[in-house]
Amino acid sequence: MAEIIKPIFVNISIIVSLTFIANQIYPFNAKVGISLKQKLFFGVISSLAAIGCMYYPIDGFRTTVFDLRTVPLIVVTLYAGLIPGLMCSLVIIFTRLSIGGEYAWVGVLITVVALVIGFAYSRMFNEALKKWKPGLVAGFLFFLLYILILHIHVDFLPVRFYFIYFFSFYTLYFLLILLIDRLIRINLQLEETIYLGKLSVLGQMAASIAHEIRNPLTTVRGMIQFLSRHTKDDQLKQHAPLIIDELDRSNKIISDYLSLVKPSEMKLQTVDLNEIVEDITHLLSPLAVFNSVVIKPELSKSHLVKVDEHQLKQCLINLIKNGIEAIEGNGTIYIRDEVNVADAVDLVIEDTGKGMTKEEVQKIGLPFYTTKTKGTGLGTMITFRLIKNMKGSIYYTSTRDKGTSVIVRLPVSTNEEEE
Repeated sequence: MAEIIKPIFVNISIIVSLTFIANQIYPFNAKVGISLKQKLFFGVISSLAAIGCMYYPIDGFRTTVFDLRTVPLIVVTLYAGLIPGLMCSLVIIFTRLSIGGEYAWVGVLITVVALVIGFAYSRMFNEALKKWKPGLVAGFLFFLLYILILHIHVDFLPVRFYFIYFFSFYTLYFLLILLIDRLIRINLQLEETIYLGKLSVLGQMAASIAHEIRNPLTTVRGMIQFLSRHTKDDQLKQHAPLIIDELDRSNKIISDYLSLVKPSEMKLQTVDLNEIVEDITHLLSPLAVFNSVVIKPELSKSHLVKVDEHQLKQCLINLIKNGIEAIEGNGTIYIRDEVNVADAVDLVIEDTGKGMTKEEVQKIGLPFYTTKTKGTGLGTMITFRLIKNMKGSIYYTSTRDKGTSVIVRLPVSTNEEEE
């Protein structure tokens, strides 16, 4: 019994330790896509975990080699895709063939099966709200095929081995998925804590200076209007509209600060998302036409969502205006719906603008960050906060010189009669 349990615990320690190390270097995050550099890194980490497991195999079964090497292979393929999975599988195959033995080809076959199952379920796995469900299905399918292969080609294993080994395998596999999901949530909470901390600093500053600045600005604006109407100075008449515009812009910035400090009361109710999109499209069409942009709503069906209608419209107006401003020349903004998780609907706003780099995408929503030449980033900050207060979430994906997609995830109403 000890010759089976001891190496299993060593295998578990290796896999869990390297998982924490990987999270320290590249924190797991479900909000942004995985870059090629990160995929290569995760491929290396999973390969090291697999090699570590193979270095401490379960002895006593002739020329066979049993360990938990396929656990990091399946998990990395589910989370990060084919590239790291292929890297890990090639390392496993090469190492297993180097060890040799009459059953080496069985190990290669099991590795290929693990890679295929992981890749086949990766898309469903990443789109699922509760990843343990498709994860368990993928693991159970591999579990059945693994036992079938052993039953056909390796007929000398005792029953107690099957029980201990596969119980350990499936338990580690399930707990590793829960662990990674927990790390993702912790990383997200840390990001939100930092973000809310910055908002708090911003709010304190806004509360202390907003009213003090707003009053003299109003006075200066009135005096400029009065002087421009009664003066004979041509330069003052020429530049007065520009001065007033800049004063109005300053006043709007202060209003945005105040909306962060003193948000309006939110009233959640059941509304038709299609009607909101239709209203926003009609409202912004003149602005879009003026900028040679076409807004194309492409919602497939009606969706009832539980939101604050007024504040959701404010958010969508801000997001679509950002898309219009990001398009240089002729372009299109597509608005479509997707259902990727239970109890929620995704509203995707996609533009054909200049796009952003990955570094710029990660900074979206931070205080004072904006990609506009004239902007404060406050509009995006307010949008993030309002969507969050409506129990929703917002994600950005972008490619430089190709465009940006904003995914607004909103909770679906469970009571159509609610007002």
